[in-house]
Amino acid sequence: LEAVERAMMVGLALNCQIPPINQFARKSYFYPDLPKGYQISQYDRPLNVNGWLDIDLPDGSTKRIRIRRAHLEEDTGKLIHIDGGSLVDYNRAGVPLLEIVTEPDIHSAEEAEAFARKLRAILQYLGINDGDMSKGVMRIEPNISVKHK
Repeated sequence: LEAVERAMMVGLALNCQIPPINQFARKSYFYPDLPKGYQISQYDRPLNVNGWLDIDLPDGSTKRIRIRRAHLEEDTGKLIHIDGGSLVDYNRAGVPLLEIVTEPDIHSAEEAEAFARKLRAILQYLGINDGDMSKGVMRIEPNISVKHK
């Protein structure tokens, strides 16, 4: 329940709508970093949708980054590859993870950095986490969208 409440706090801070119905589902897949063979996740009915975050750019302008969704799921383990072999660190497996998905509004490294810094400041202000990226409490995983002109 605490993870759901915190996720909703983040959603409100990101100007998201909170749908009256949300749903958790079992996503089944087999991979060494997921010992149960499934992950509890939200996709069809996330906690937070259609939000936005305004970021300040180096030239003094402001840009709105649209938030498509922010949903909860379980974190997985972490694969560590050393000396031709692999180890699995399960310390974070099963821990609640809030995934925030933006629309493709970020078009430069500077905008990505401004978004990450502002999001980190919000999460720290809300007491969601301390923002220490070296401990893995906040991870940024960019996905690059490419389209043919």
